[in-house]
Amino acid sequence: MAKLEGVTPHVLRHSFATVAAELEYSELTIAGLLGHTVGSVTGRYAHRVDSALSAAADRVSAVILARMEGREASAVIVRLGG
Repeated sequence: MAKLEGVTPHVLRHSFATVAAELEYSELTIAGLLGHTVGSVTGRYAHRVDSALSAAADRVSAVILARMEGREASAVIVRLGG
């Protein structure tokens, strides 16, 4: 639908993670967004919070869409709850 030629799912995941890092989400949050398990001791205690991951995913996706449309990504505001 996005008409991106030669782009693999791996490239999309990598790009998503890169934008999340640019937005200064923690490595733990990015791991959760990508569905990675966290093997550290802290990771065993820091359980994923679905609402926080959902909000992060929405913000990263909105920035990617803005960039694809040529809009200023810094002006993206994601409203919680719809």
